[in-house]
Amino acid sequence: MNFRLLTLLFVGFGLLVTAGQGVAQVQSSADQVTLTRRVLQHIMDRHWPDSTATGAGKFQAGITEDSLRDMINETVRNGRSRPNTHGRPGVTYEYDFQHPIGTTIDGGSASRLRVVVNNRKVVTAFPF
Repeated sequence: MNFRLLTLLFVGFGLLVTAGQGVAQVQSSADQVTLTRRVLQHIMDRHWPDSTATGAGKFQAGITEDSLRDMINETVRNGRSRPNTHGRPGVTYEYDFQHPIGTTIDGGSASRLRVVVNNRKVVTAFPF
């Protein structure tokens, strides 16, 4: 059995194992971060265009789960990182897409995405 086939088998098995767990993998250049269904639901409840949550940046109309995953991937891969705020565990990544992706907490145009990751798991993501 050649190495490429063996690799494909391992990847396929990994996908089968995680498929039933409601987990979506988002790749980064140095690591892998996980976006769980629970966190995705939090992001949708608070930051989706039709969310009624106050005091939160919102994504622009037309965002999809796939485009959100792509934006998280790009932010973790290419964004600036710093420790999370207020002594909370994790790392905050920020990336400027150079075009509007949503609105800020104050309703202005937002081109930047903030992604908080702890132990390689996405905690939240929102435009700012």
